[in-house]
Amino acid sequence: MRIFFIFLFLAFVGECIAQDTLEYRPKLVELSLESHSGYNATPKPSQNMNNLTRVKQDMALKMRFGVPVILNDKTTFAVQLKFDQQYYTTENSQNDLFNYLNSHELRNTGLTLFYQDKSVQDRVLTFALQTELASDRWELNGNSGRYLVNGNYMKALNAKTNIGFGGVINYALGVWNIYPTFSYKKQLSNKSLFEVFLPSKVGYRYHLNPKTYFIAETEFVNWRFNVTDPLENNLGDMALIRADVYFKFRVEKEIHDWLWFGVDTGFIHNVNYGLVEHGSRIANAIQEFNVKDAAFLRFWIFVLPPNKLWKSL
Repeated sequence: MRIFFIFLFLAFVGECIAQDTLEYRPKLVELSLESHSGYNATPKPSQNMNNLTRVKQDMALKMRFGVPVILNDKTTFAVQLKFDQQYYTTENSQNDLFNYLNSHELRNTGLTLFYQDKSVQDRVLTFALQTELASDRWELNGNSGRYLVNGNYMKALNAKTNIGFGGVINYALGVWNIYPTFSYKKQLSNKSLFEVFLPSKVGYRYHLNPKTYFIAETEFVNWRFNVTDPLENNLGDMALIRADVYFKFRVEKEIHDWLWFGVDTGFIHNVNYGLVEHGSRIANAIQEFNVKDAAFLRFWIFVLPPNKLWKSL
């Protein structure tokens, strides 16, 4: 399941309806670097400190490149390419998995297609298709591929309130997930906006001026990667899974009309972290870990549609 993608999808929908609400343009191109502070990981159920692994560095490089193929007042069709790469640096580890991660990078690359119909006033219908490779090697198969279909219907209740409903069908490295989505936007003042994107995020935005935004968010993020024979007893390929709740504060600042810079900071509370057989969930983990909370810092630069073009749609 790729919760971050669901938020991106719903945010794109919400930006295209009820033009009297507080607006912000969708991100077309993104480049970001996220780093977590050092944290400890201890195998469950053992709390023996001799089994503790110190993760000195947990860093992720993320890139997004979106191209609007059709962009007018009634129809939008866009393509997005993505590439993520995650790095671990550990010390004093006596655990096979973390020794493996210390010398192997995790990669996530994929393609997303967006289609949006705005032909009916104050209503937006959006569909998206996504395919991804999530693995430590460049080989797409049933144990390393993710496929997702998402649909959403959003309606403007009034000039300051949007509400939306949808659903997701998702196949991720042998595991199926089907679940509903819900979105809600409420403008609180001419500079502030409350947003809900379930099941992933709740946020509050304050636009100090057209060139400076402040955002506070609580976000659920999870991922699943194929890892190639990570244990010394040769049990074969497995899935590394992780789920976290991010509590964060972000500042976005305009460099030029279409070029912006952002900084995120906050802390991460881990929900689960473990190694499972493909097709299994965390309840059937081969190895599961207690991961301590950590602070994080993220720098990113992104490209928006030119303001003149966006307002003309």
